Amino acid sequence: MSYLITIIASFIIIYLADQLIRYLRDTYTVKKTKDVVGHHIDKYKSMMNEFHENNNVQSQPVQEREHEGIKLTNTDLIDMSEELNALITEDMLQ
Repeated sequence: MSYLITIIASFIIIYLADQLIRYLRDTYTVKKTKDVVGHHIDKYKSMMNEFHENNNVQSQPVQEREHEGIKLTNTDLIDMSEELNALITEDMLQ
């Protein structure tokens, strides 16, 4: 009979200690929250800004960009476009 009382007393002590720890943790600690949506929105905005900057640079005529060391003819641009389309279709098939 004394074993049964010891087991029940042990469970009660463990339960009370667990409740005390939970109370102290919930009352006196700061909960960490992750801003998952805001993080992805900021990431999207930075990607869009980078895309627009790259798009503005590429939209300049070839003659204006010659001072940057880029000398491409229209046939070079067409060849590059065809190569890019081929790569994209290969990736989509895999």
